[in-house]
Amino acid sequence: MPISSKDFEKNDRESNLMLMDFLRAHPLDAYSLDELAKAMAAKRRKLSREELTKMLMLMEYGRKVTSRKLGGATYYRYREFFGYSPPAGPI
Repeated sequence: MPISSKDFEKNDRESNLMLMDFLRAHPLDAYSLDELAKAMAAKRRKLSREELTKMLMLMEYGRKVTSRKLGGATYYRYREFFGYSPPAGPI
C-alpha cells in the first residue's frame, strides 16, 4: 500500500529528531550502530542499519556528531559546541 510523500517525509524527519534528541541527552557517551538501533527500537522507531548509517553520516557531515572506530566498531557521539567554531583550513 503506497503512502503519501507527506507521511514519507514526516517519518524521516521524526526519526532524525528522535536520534538527535537521544544523542544530545547523552553527550558524554558514544554508541555503536547496534546500540543506537536498540535505543530507537525502544522508542518504537525501527530503523535498519543502512538507514541509521545514512542518518549518522549526514549528521557527521553537518558537524552534529563525531565518530571514531574502536575495536572494529564505529561509535558515534553528540558533538557539543562551546561558542564560535571557525571553518577548518587556511584562511
